[in-house]
Amino acid sequence: IPENLIESELIGHAKGAFTGAHATREGRVALAEGGTLFLDEIGELPLALQVKLLRLLQQKEYSMVGDSRARKCDIRVVAATNRNLEEEVAAGRFREDLYYRLNVIHVHLPALRERGDDIDLLATHFLQVCAERAGRPDITGFTPEAIEALRMHDWPGNIRALENAVEHAVLMALGPQVGVE
Repeated sequence: IPENLIESELIGHAKGAFTGAHATREGRVALAEGGTLFLDEIGELPLALQVKLLRLLQQKEYSMVGDSRARKCDIRVVAATNRNLEEEVAAGRFREDLYYRLNVIHVHLPALRERGDDIDLLATHFLQVCAERAGRPDITGFTPEAIEALRMHDWPGNIRALENAVEHAVLMALGPQVGVE
């Protein structure tokens, strides 16, 4: 989401709040009401919006862009980042109070290269999804050599890189199984 639209996307905007705001639009917070809001790459959030997110988490309320009325919310927030937020806090790029508010339950997910068994499951899942999306019902799985090659790869781009590699393989495979080549 472009930086100038993040606030509007997250908390919504009132009609007339800015040029092009022809109608009131609910944000992701309102859409997540009663459920979970997942914030990916939270470490990229601009400092100005971090303040608003902190208010949302602490007081369970927010104000849409262009509207001074506070709205209550009942959401659970799950946030993810590839950055070391402790380092970001020390460097002044991430608010310390927001860090502690978000870090109630910390789940460290090791890199894909450290989770060999997950590679098999994820690659098989991506193969099914990509084969269906590409209209390739003839692709039924991987050869044992291909699975071993996937397990041995370093995957610097983690799961996104694996998904991309599987999609490429599905498109290029002669079938019915994806081989190392």
